[in-house]
Amino acid sequence: MSKSSEKQFLSRLGHEFADAALLARAMRHASLDVDEDNETLEFLGDRVLGLVIAEYLFETYPSEPEGSLSRRLGQLVSRRICAAIAEDIGLANVLQTDKSREGQGIQHKMTQNILADGVEALLGAIYLDGGLAAARAVIHRHWQAHFDGQVNVPVDAKTALQELMMKRGDALPHYEITDRTGPAHAPEFTVTVTAGKISMAANGNSRRLAEQNAAAQCLAALTEEAEKAWP
Repeated sequence: MSKSSEKQFLSRLGHEFADAALLARAMRHASLDVDEDNETLEFLGDRVLGLVIAEYLFETYPSEPEGSLSRRLGQLVSRRICAAIAEDIGLANVLQTDKSREGQGIQHKMTQNILADGVEALLGAIYLDGGLAAARAVIHRHWQAHFDGQVNVPVDAKTALQELMMKRGDALPHYEITDRTGPAHAPEFTVTVTAGKISMAANGNSRRLAEQNAAAQCLAALTEEAEKAWP
């Protein structure tokens, strides 16, 4: 990472590292196959993010039931939002990965999964560098727009599909991983969901995302089926 790109990145991030080694480690993705990559920092950062978001939701929605808070939390810590934060702070410009076809000068396109993992590793590094207060400040700074945008309790596709099947008096949806491709650090899952007489398959770069995509397709198919049956 050049000094100029690091300075620009840290300015966007809003945290100056006292221990530069922590930042350097957070920027080394597991695909590099080095001894000190960012996987354990990612593990820590995931928990730090969950704690800070849970704390925010507890204080902001004190009268909401646990189920509603959990759905809010799930959306705010999702891969999609973490990857969006990565884009906002320009993480792709400084995160080090095993670049495909690097010798040909073709830059490796980072997946949403890699960028989301990088954000979590970065939060773990910030926590170790400056404590929970520092991590909280960064999270509130970059998640604020997502806090403000979450007016209603989100209902994810899996929850909506389950509630629909319960309403119909049918068996709950069944999910099965039917394929997995790609390297360990950037897998691609195929999940098939069966709900009633309908089965739908969908892909995603995590099991959870593939399940959500399959559930969304199944919901659409069930809705279409119901509309056709309506007199």
